[in-house]
Amino acid sequence: MAGMKWYKVWLVVPGTDFNAEGWPCEPEWWNDMEQAPDEETAIRQANEKARRQWEEPNQYEPGAEAPSDREMGQECPVCTGAAEVTDEEYAEWKREMEEPVELPFQ
Repeated sequence: MAGMKWYKVWLVVPGTDFNAEGWPCEPEWWNDMEQAPDEETAIRQANEKARRQWEEPNQYEPGAEAPSDREMGQECPVCTGAAEVTDEEYAEWKREMEEPVELPFQ
């Protein structure tokens, strides 16, 4: 698509920057990628995607549906920023996301 670029977007769950005792801690956050013509559109798309995922029931395995994050009382994630990335940076991110993660207790 002409004029489309990849953007790395930062998402954070509001209210997760303090622990149960009220001490500051790192908030729940992650990166995603959006393809868009500009940064503003990438942020809007990321927020729309985050809201859809927040409202949808969680699926931990085929046929096993759990309440959505919204139903569980979690705040809806919001996009806090975006930065344009190269096609190579996107390809590297995608490759990393597809690699199996080895857990230390397996």
